[in-house]
Amino acid sequence: MVISLLIIPLSKLKSLASEPGKTLVYTMFKGYILSIYIRLLLVIATIALFLIFMGCMAGDSQKLRRPVKVDFEQIKQRDTLRVLTRNHPLSYYLYRGTRRGFDFELIQKFAEDNDMVIEVVIPPNWNDLIPWLYAGKGDVIAALMTATPERAKVVNFTQSYLEVRQVAVGTNENPPPQVIEEFSGRTVHVRKGTSYEERLRQMRMEGIDVNINPLEDDLDTDDPVERVAKGELPLTIVDNTIATLEQHFFPGLIVGAAVTEPQQIAWAVRPNSPELKSKLNEFLVKEDRSEFFNVLKQRYFENRDRFLRHRSIQLALRNTGEISNYDKYFKQAGEKYDIDWVLLAAQSYHESRFISDKVSWAGAVGLMQLMPRTAHAMGVKDIKNPEQNIMGGTKYMRRLFNLYSEAEGEDRWALAFAAYNTGIGHLADARKLTRNNEGDPNKWDDVREWLIKLEDPKYYRNAQYGFTRGNQVVRYVEDIFYRYQIFKSLLPDVPPDLMDTEDVLAFGG
Repeated sequence: MVISLLIIPLSKLKSLASEPGKTLVYTMFKGYILSIYIRLLLVIATIALFLIFMGCMAGDSQKLRRPVKVDFEQIKQRDTLRVLTRNHPLSYYLYRGTRRGFDFELIQKFAEDNDMVIEVVIPPNWNDLIPWLYAGKGDVIAALMTATPERAKVVNFTQSYLEVRQVAVGTNENPPPQVIEEFSGRTVHVRKGTSYEERLRQMRMEGIDVNINPLEDDLDTDDPVERVAKGELPLTIVDNTIATLEQHFFPGLIVGAAVTEPQQIAWAVRPNSPELKSKLNEFLVKEDRSEFFNVLKQRYFENRDRFLRHRSIQLALRNTGEISNYDKYFKQAGEKYDIDWVLLAAQSYHESRFISDKVSWAGAVGLMQLMPRTAHAMGVKDIKNPEQNIMGGTKYMRRLFNLYSEAEGEDRWALAFAAYNTGIGHLADARKLTRNNEGDPNKWDDVREWLIKLEDPKYYRNAQYGFTRGNQVVRYVEDIFYRYQIFKSLLPDVPPDLMDTEDVLAFGG
């Protein structure tokens, strides 16, 4: 009935009204139909806004390809759990070269419990986390991710391990709202694709006239909270756990209204990885309220001094572009021998933790842990001198790199690092075993398998150079690669020239 009335043109009703005695009927119908039109337009507008909102929130998921099929058993076979995360003082960061973070340490224990190692993968943007998960660049997202209903449409969340509320953050100059209604007319700056943007869009649908400024999320930009503290932005929203800690570092920050009920933080896996999800849940249930979990939580969320110390190091690294006190020597050596200085710094950290006078049990000395015989061969006169030690170690690395000229790119560097660590002879044994078992001696993935087997009497008894700690060598190589990736991500101003050559690693997808 209503539909049939809506399709009657008003001009037709007007012609009806020209008939005697029907003017009143026309007026009543006209008012009624106009009200119906207005209501219909409001319904259409509401639906349109809802579809726009859903489009904004689901844009990324619509672009997702079918997820790769990799579950716990395949991950276990490769011995490496690939963890997608972001650089953040509560999730993952480097402190004096050591990998830290609540998410990192928690999931590292899961990996250790299952005899695996962690490979950290950091996409350039927050919005890349789920697409990279689908593409198989990572197996699990561990990045203090809020388990929202929209995200749950495209990923499977584990059991929650933290509970948070989103809160407004401002300063004395730009006080944050103390109740949700005070957001009307205010502009809030949040990273694009985050649960904070999702919540702000929900608030608009609820009738709060808040202006949303989605910020590009890349590794070169400061955190929105930091920019609010500096007066560069007026207002943002973050989790209350983050806001409380950041207040210690930026005393001028003011925390305002909570804009959500308690929300759950969880890890995310692909929808077709049920076994991995089950294993992660078993671990989280086991560790819930355990001594390990409680100590970890206290360390990251309640230890003010620790947060201040680590946050300072992180900011200094990003703002000054310095990895260590010896960067100038790494740069000089890298330029002379055509090796990325950040790669040298990553290797030196693993060797010595940047302790210039370190001496190992085997007699290796200094930042690059040179053996005296090697140092002499490289022309080093004072092995304890940081500049000479770095120059000698770099010269030796270049010789090893040149030795494996049949390999390419990352494989070539991996072989050179392995030789630096275990010696040319042991690596030759592993490459020979690789070749004899139909593997490629110039591919690191093939060689690493046989390096590990040189710990087994079945293999090392027949090897020319005998036993070697293969697992240790493999972890040495891969740790340098991971550390290099993180150092590069924290130093956006480092020229990428060497990264474009075939001789240097390519990371980050």
